[in-house]
Amino acid sequence: MPTPIQAGNRQSPTGQCSNCGVSTLHFLHHLRHGGIQRRLCTSCVLRLHPTSFCTVCFAFYDGVPPHPSKRISCSKCASFTHTHCAATSPLSPYICTPCNNSSPSSFSFFHQTDRIDKKQAVVLLCAARIAASSMSKAAALAKEEAEKKVREAACARKRAREALEHLVWVSNEESARRQEEIWNGNNNNNGVAMAIAIANAKDDEEEMDGDFESLVRDLENTLVKEEGLDVAI
Repeated sequence: MPTPIQAGNRQSPTGQCSNCGVSTLHFLHHLRHGGIQRRLCTSCVLRLHPTSFCTVCFAFYDGVPPHPSKRISCSKCASFTHTHCAATSPLSPYICTPCNNSSPSSFSFFHQTDRIDKKQAVVLLCAARIAASSMSKAAALAKEEAEKKVREAACARKRAREALEHLVWVSNEESARRQEEIWNGNNNNNGVAMAIAIANAKDDEEEMDGDFESLVRDLENTLVKEEGLDVAI
């Protein structure tokens, strides 16, 4: 099934398809294609998803195409058509309607008219279902990615806290070692000097504990802010 010439990933103005550039009288479909959120006309939605529907009855497969015995593949593209919808012998090479058109590149599933008849409504509904399915999958993927980032942030916060706790433990060990050296030093008779040194060591330890708690709080606040993830799709 021929695909329209790509018009780039630019943000299209209201009423203009971001794939073929046509200005449509009817609404555009929002969907994810190629990892990008796009606004496509009904015809481009169908032409970019040839394996998602029957090219004759426009039944949406919803990710589950008919059994191989009940479908026929186009010999020129990847589209699937119900065997009972294809007006050809199963033994003959099948060519879908778009590929069989005299000008495949300009073929359109949906004609721009002021009114929508029953046939056009079926085509429109098929494209809308494809778009809805695409956005549902994109939303599920975005949610999964957001949850993954939250878990990673929580693990990073835990590792950082453990590292800080280890730092405080090392500092406390060093403080205890210094106090022991003071007690065992040569200035045993200088009680005042020892008392002052011990008091200073305790003050240093308390200050370190305060700095540790402050560091932990700052780290947790930063990580909590980072967990406010933007999952807009």
